[in-house]
Amino acid sequence: MAKRVTDKQREVLQYIADFIEGNGYAPSIRDIAGKFDCSVKGAYDHVVALEKKGLIERARNRSRSILLGQRGKQVLGVEEAARIPILGRIAAGVMTYADHNVEDYVNMPMDNMQHEGGNLFALRVKGDSMINAGIKEGDIAIFREQQTASTGDIVAAMVEDEATVKFFFRQAGRVVLKAANPLYPDMYFNEIRVLGKLKSLIRQYD
Repeated sequence: MAKRVTDKQREVLQYIADFIEGNGYAPSIRDIAGKFDCSVKGAYDHVVALEKKGLIERARNRSRSILLGQRGKQVLGVEEAARIPILGRIAAGVMTYADHNVEDYVNMPMDNMQHEGGNLFALRVKGDSMINAGIKEGDIAIFREQQTASTGDIVAAMVEDEATVKFFFRQAGRVVLKAANPLYPDMYFNEIRVLGKLKSLIRQYD
């Protein structure tokens, strides 16, 4: 028989679910302690109790790794979420989601994205080349993996063995990658390797 979920545990579980949905990543133990005005140990005990009841899952030795368990989703009636890898490095060859390429994960509600097909991956934005498109350094950009793009799409593409985020255009038979910052010149290519099309953006605040 499943153990009863107390009112306080349901409150903590709902806070975790709302935090993940709003931020794309899980709250820390200190976040939980601050929310419920309790000690860090008290917050940790809440998390352990939720885990023992199958309401959440956690990865060991990794911060902000709380995920809603299957029972937790049932208790709250929440929709399924996608666990999306943040890739720290993309090789010039075939894209891989091997552990050594994954910096971390973010969780996002699937909503209508699950009907489009294709893998989702994330990149941490570096620099200010897309600032006028609302994409800032440190943002987590979520992409759907695909090898083609239409004019005006924001894409992740390989340039000199590094992934870059830019607007995609075709002009006179050539590919043009355009920044959203006048300080950065257009880049012209005969062809280029498109990694994916931007689907969403997560901004983390310290």
